[in-house]
Amino acid sequence: MLEKNVLESMFVAFAFISQALLIFNFATLKWKPHIQRKWGWIVYASGLISLPLAIAFWASGQAWYFWLAFTLFTIWAMFGYVIDILRPINWRDPIRWQIFIPYLGLYISAQFAFWIPLWFIWPGYWIIYAVLYMMSTALNISEHFRSNKTASR
Repeated sequence: MLEKNVLESMFVAFAFISQALLIFNFATLKWKPHIQRKWGWIVYASGLISLPLAIAFWASGQAWYFWLAFTLFTIWAMFGYVIDILRPINWRDPIRWQIFIPYLGLYISAQFAFWIPLWFIWPGYWIIYAVLYMMSTALNISEHFRSNKTASR
């Protein structure tokens, strides 16, 4: 069985690495779309890592919110992989609400499920994650506004 400190370190590392991947993904989508088209699948593939982590946290008897974060991330990643890569669906423009709502709900739930427990590990991690989350969100939103302005021209 893994020690609590090792598991907390794995939780923090995954939270930060997933945010770094999202920042990279949204930045390349904005400035180098050809790179994002080639490597964007890695964000969803990180769900393959979060599933065994969810099981490890659950099996180790850790608090429910740890394994819930990994589980939500896994479900979001699998859903995103199916609709964006495996069987691509144009659901963003125009918005297809039956896809948009569960996608966004899973995404935000997973992000907050990682963010909130960081406070109880160390408030500094919570602040760092908040900054990373704001960066990824700003890049994501700015890309959508740019796409809409470009499309309307």
